[in-house]
Amino acid sequence: MTRVRTRVKDAVGKLPTKEWSRKSWHRRASKPVTVWMMIFVLAGLVHLWIPEYRWVLIHIFTLGIVTNSIMLWSQHFTERFLQQKLDDDTRPGQLRRFQALNLGIVLTIVGEILVEWWDKHWILTQIGATIIIVVLLIHTVSLLRQWMSSEKGKKYRPAVFGYVLSAAFLPVGGVFGALLSMELPVGLHENVRLAHLITNVLGFVGLAAAASLSVLFPAIWRTRGRKDRTGIVISLLSFGVVVATVGCFADSTWVTGGGLAVYTFGWLVGLVSWLGNVIDVLKDPRDRVTYASGSVLMAVLWLIGILVWLTAEVFMATELPEVSLPTTVLLIGFGAQLLLGVMSYLLPTTMGGGPGAVRTGMAVLNKGGLFRLTLINLGLVLWQVATYSWLKVVLSFFVFGALVVFIPLLILAVRAQRKVLLKEAEPTPKDPQAKPAWNQLTAGLAVLTFVVVMFGGLAGPSTGGQATQSTGAENVTTVEISTVGMKFIPDVIEVPTGNSLEIVLTNDDDQAHDLRLANGVDSGRLVPGDSITIDAGVITENLDGWCTIAGHQAMGMTLTIMAV
Repeated sequence: MTRVRTRVKDAVGKLPTKEWSRKSWHRRASKPVTVWMMIFVLAGLVHLWIPEYRWVLIHIFTLGIVTNSIMLWSQHFTERFLQQKLDDDTRPGQLRRFQALNLGIVLTIVGEILVEWWDKHWILTQIGATIIIVVLLIHTVSLLRQWMSSEKGKKYRPAVFGYVLSAAFLPVGGVFGALLSMELPVGLHENVRLAHLITNVLGFVGLAAAASLSVLFPAIWRTRGRKDRTGIVISLLSFGVVVATVGCFADSTWVTGGGLAVYTFGWLVGLVSWLGNVIDVLKDPRDRVTYASGSVLMAVLWLIGILVWLTAEVFMATELPEVSLPTTVLLIGFGAQLLLGVMSYLLPTTMGGGPGAVRTGMAVLNKGGLFRLTLINLGLVLWQVATYSWLKVVLSFFVFGALVVFIPLLILAVRAQRKVLLKEAEPTPKDPQAKPAWNQLTAGLAVLTFVVVMFGGLAGPSTGGQATQSTGAENVTTVEISTVGMKFIPDVIEVPTGNSLEIVLTNDDDQAHDLRLANGVDSGRLVPGDSITIDAGVITENLDGWCTIAGHQAMGMTLTIMAV
């Protein structure tokens, strides 16, 4: 009887238990990504009531969603690429790393939310940042050990080394982030913030993305890979990040710009091969032009476009604090698109179940794929060039909506693929005559064109000009006003009745603002650091002013001009 039990136990251990353990680990490790996606959507809906909401939203996405994803998939692909499946007894320790990582993320974000209520909030932020740094250092060492123990001739070994370098950059960026939570001197703060973006987004995210795409890009486009340039790409990107970061602390635009130029060239080297894959597919597209394939392509194009612009701006600046960071466009155009595009391919593939089951899951995730791609990419372009506040708000909803719809589609895809796995439903049939749904591109273009036309163009409806003009014969009162933290400072000014008022408006905040007066005078949109002199006309009675950017007036961004 004992022998029978032993044989059964051995058989179970060799077949279903180990396989179930691997999938169970993957499901548990990926849960935080889904949770943070939900939190991101909820935070976006109520962001006007969240202190430092732009910082909070950015870090929910970068730390909560992206960092968890990179830790998970870099471990997954390291084992796959090196053919070194770790023992099941290592999985609990890996799950504890994810738990510690997310504890650190929560503490970091909560610390910044408490900025208005606790003057020592940075202590909580730094504790959280320290936990994140330690976890990523452990992850770096783990990947490095696997890389060093692998055979030197392994085809995808350079890609794994890219994961090692990627993981090593986040602790460095984490230190910079912890410093930013404290009050740094003007000038140094801006330089550290640029170094923080370079090491975290270009180093941590960029290297992990390049390492993954060296293998995944042709796989997602379902074509053969071209000449492998992974080693060259990883070397150029790493060197570029290091040089650009050194340039930030040396306060040198030329060193920083040179590092960014090398980094950009690294991505261009990779793009040459990937565009060859795209051209091969477009000659015979069949059903290969999908949301996943289009999304990863557009993510790379956005990144390279942003890098060219940023590099040029750094070279043209007299000092680094003048450089405005394209954080929103970088995270949406590159980060979000790349993540969702890769996940649209990887999740059905990892879930498995045979070609029919995988095809079923991918079909659900590709619903309205080219329509969504148009809303995201063209919508993002229009969002950035539009000057009318409410049009920008509506366009942002279209962009975020097209991204967020991935969540319900993912749930539906898992259910559909699971039914095929359990033989409860037939798989999506393979259509040999399938062609890309090009009409979805036209539909997306039509929707966005209609929206812009309904708002009277990118500049919005005409305000009708100024209702009151200065004749030049009055005494002139000049007042300097700055915008900081959703406030005009000062927000109440006194002007002698009959005087002409000049307002010197300076945007000292980290986001765009404007000023419109009740008499029709409008400053236009001011990006951070901009300044403008406004002729408010002759003041004969009390006059109200406000910021027209959606939600800012409701948060208290108002001005009162009192005639005395």
